[in-house]
Amino acid sequence: MNVKILENSHSKVTKDLFKTPIFMGYNISEKDFFVADDLVEFYHESFCCSYLSGLKNYKAIGCFDDADNILGFLSLYQSSDEPSWYGTQIRSIGGKQVVRMLLDYAINLNEQDGRLKFYTLWSANQTRYLRRFAFSDYNNERYDYFDEYFVPAKHKCFYSSHWHILFNRVLIPVDVIVRCTFLKQKYRNILSIGGNI
Repeated sequence: MNVKILENSHSKVTKDLFKTPIFMGYNISEKDFFVADDLVEFYHESFCCSYLSGLKNYKAIGCFDDADNILGFLSLYQSSDEPSWYGTQIRSIGGKQVVRMLLDYAINLNEQDGRLKFYTLWSANQTRYLRRFAFSDYNNERYDYFDEYFVPAKHKCFYSSHWHILFNRVLIPVDVIVRCTFLKQKYRNILSIGGNI
């Protein structure tokens, strides 16, 4: 398997990853989700316009098998307002090995850019499983977290940047938690420069 930054040429291969029956740990046919073919098309097109079009702050990372079939992707936003990044989506058909490879790549990419913390949005019922599933042993040791706040199902987040980036301005039909994950102090060997003239 190999991991790389996705580009506009990867638009077509990512589309099937939007047709998954599981979202935030729930079978969408059994929960209060509305999923139609045109909605899948809408979310895929929105993903491509934001993450595959070469915008400076938006990136997507893909994991491919040896035959160059996509197994999953992680999309992220790198903030201009603070030295942090946002993990906005993970979609995978390859299980935890793929998710761990994607997250390791994203963490390494952002550490090189001086971004030592990130925000994610998770179903409140799934947060206790997150680290066991998504984190490699290496980054599980190096990173810690705290749960920043809770948003009840079908409620609008009132923190502007999180509402726009993590929630994508959508009322999520399940209870969610916004988590801040950060590199532990003992692993912060060199701090990035945060000023200029």
